[in-house]
Order: sequence, then structure tokens, then C-alpha cells
Amino acid sequence: MKIFTYIKNDSSRIPKKNFNILGEAPLWKHLIYRVNSLFEVFIDTDSQEVIDECNRDKRLSGVVAYSRDQKFIDMENDPDNSLSPALLMVENFLSKFVENDDEVIILTHVTSPFLRAETILSAAKILHEGFDTVHSVTAKQDFAWLKSFDKPINFNPGVVQRTQDLDKIYFSNGAFFIFKKKTFMKNLNRFGQNNFLYEIDKVEGLEIDTIEDFEFAKLVYEGLKNGLN
Repeated sequence: MKIFTYIKNDSSRIPKKNFNILGEAPLWKHLIYRVNSLFEVFIDTDSQEVIDECNRDKRLSGVVAYSRDQKFIDMENDPDNSLSPALLMVENFLSKFVENDDEVIILTHVTSPFLRAETILSAAKILHEGFDTVHSVTAKQDFAWLKSFDKPINFNPGVVQRTQDLDKIYFSNGAFFIFKKKTFMKNLNRFGQNNFLYEIDKVEGLEIDTIEDFEFAKLVYEGLKNGLN
């Protein structure tokens, strides 16, 4: 199994997000530290700092960090382009670094710093049950609407229901997408024809996207460090 991720040098909502310090290390290192001993790790990046650190930091030994193709950087910086080059970067990685069509690939994001390697291994086993892809989600079992009050999603507003009887609503958290090379190359997408939603808890599913997320992650980090989980 190979882990693939991409790391940007900068971000729009949190300046230098991936390099902000969480606990005792930059955000981007937390997940890589955790998975590096169990998986082959590949990083597509436009940051020379990431490449240099992968060569210098002993805990990142074996990690392959390579420079992002300029065409992908241009796509990201093009104000007239609204599409992310993410899928193209996955295709590029698979073409360059993965020979076996049956190789299991874990596409993950370093903005999920509390994701555990054990969870990834457990989720990857689902592929052997006949699924094309496995995607991490966080579940919410509560009254939900789509856009307005007259569009309830998982309940009948005409009766009083118990929350434990409601259907769960699943939210993508981006922690991981798991698939085989041949599945991705056939669909050119992170999803196939038969997809499994793999529920993870709120801590592992925490995705740092905003300043508020980062501040909350600091509290979670201290709580885990002090054994308060």
C-alpha cells in the first residue's frame, strides 16, 4: 500500500496553514510521522521546505517528496480556472510511481492530523469485500434540513421523533480515499462504481480548514497529549 498526499506552500484561508505549529511540529508533519513506518509515503508539493525537511528529518526517512509540475501550479493560480488539479495530480503520481495496477492507494490530507494508521489499515480491508473505493466520513444523527425549513432530510416534521431513531447523515471529511490504481485510472476519479462510506470519529475526522478549526485542533492535541481522550 502506498500513501499519496499533496502539500501546498500556502493557502488562502489560513496563511501558511500546513506550516503552522500544532503542538511541537508543523501541521503537515503530524500525519506523515504517524504513517511513515507502515506505508510508502509520497508527497506532491510546491514547497521546497517540505522537500528539504523530508531529506533532513530522520522521522521522515523514506518519504518521497517531489516538486509539483508547473502545469498544476498554473492551474491553481489561474483566476479563470475554478477546477482543482487534484485528480490530475493523483493520475500523475500513479503514472510515475505505481507500476502494479492492483496496488492499494491511500489518498489522504495532512490537514487531518489526528488520523491513525490503524484506522487506515482497517478501512483498507473493506476493498477485499468487493468495494471499489473506501471513503472516510463523519456521521451526525440529528434533525437536518437542506437549505430551508420546508426541506427536511431525515425526519418527518409532522411527528415527534427520537434522535436515536433518525437516519444518520454522513459528511465527507477528506481524511482518506482508498482505491486501487486500476480503479482510479478507469474512472479518473476518487470514487468508483461501488463505494463504501467508512465512519470515523470526530477527532480522527477533524479537518483543519479554518482558523477556528486550527484553534480547536490545538485543544484536541493538548487533550490527547494529557490522556484526556
